[in-house]
Amino acid sequence: MTVHEKFVEDMDGAGIHTEGYRGRFFWEGPAARSDEQNGPTLLDIIKVTAVPLQWDVLNSNYIVYPKAKAGWKDKVTDSEDEEVEPDGYNDGYAAKTPKDTDEED
Repeated sequence: MTVHEKFVEDMDGAGIHTEGYRGRFFWEGPAARSDEQNGPTLLDIIKVTAVPLQWDVLNSNYIVYPKAKAGWKDKVTDSEDEEVEPDGYNDGYAAKTPKDTDEED
């Protein structure tokens, strides 16, 4: 399952509408719009999915979409051959383990 599919599945399950969006960070795919006064809020959207998200500010609301090269748990977006980081995400923010630190010295 791709990040696109997982994001849409999670949003549909929560009753949040998704639509096509071409955003920053090379993202082209589904996105959800927040409505901070009437809902769903940014926090509502973030809470219903395990997919790492980013968002663009539109007036006082947000358009929320998955990170362009994100993976979740043991899945990776672009290629199943890529190595997933120790935290389970392929986002470049994995904390280094003591073993990794020793290897660099």
